[in-house]
Amino acid sequence: MPVVKTPEDLDYDYLEKLYENKIFEDYKCQIIASRKYEEIKISTDKLTFKLIDKEQRDTVSLVHGEIRLYNGIEYFQIIWTYSKFPKQGYLSFLFDLLIYEFGLKLISDEYHTSPGSKEFWQSLMRKKKYKIFRLNLETNYKKNANKYDEKEIWGAEENFNSMELLNNWNINILEENNELENFDEDIEYNDEVIDNILLGIDKDKHQVKSKNISKRKIRLVAQGI
Repeated sequence: MPVVKTPEDLDYDYLEKLYENKIFEDYKCQIIASRKYEEIKISTDKLTFKLIDKEQRDTVSLVHGEIRLYNGIEYFQIIWTYSKFPKQGYLSFLFDLLIYEFGLKLISDEYHTSPGSKEFWQSLMRKKKYKIFRLNLETNYKKNANKYDEKEIWGAEENFNSMELLNNWNINILEENNELENFDEDIEYNDEVIDNILLGIDKDKHQVKSKNISKRKIRLVAQGI
């Protein structure tokens, strides 16, 4: 579960250092509709994406991230987001850009702010513009984030939830039966694989051990529909 911090905890000097020496190039949308009043600027390393006001020339929104590999899958991990005017659709546009123009799978890092990125991810889940998953990095088990209560994503670290235990148990069963190779990213199909495997297994032979999973291991993933 992502660690939730207040906006006051953020180091904005660090934000400036992330891209102060980068070179940015103009980008014209090929798939999604462009912005009328803002220009798109992308760093040459394709890790920082900005919206610049055409008249005032200031940054109205920004996404900075890094490419990370988790369990053999490549993600664009969100390190920092910024919007000068929250709830105006700027950040949503940049997410559209990353997902549909560049074909990236986005993953949250271990920190969310509230109010801030936590509420933004919640809004994405409500809008259903993309597939939003809750991913356990430890087991690589992911499922539609809307299937979970808020506390199962942003809950306290010491909280133990039975859903996590069941997920871990299912993954262990699949590993023992060499069925992980049948997994793909269609979550409905994955659930069907689990159900079919469990039907033929004597659960009494498998001991379930509860343990606390660090909330830093729980992430949110956004990808195209």
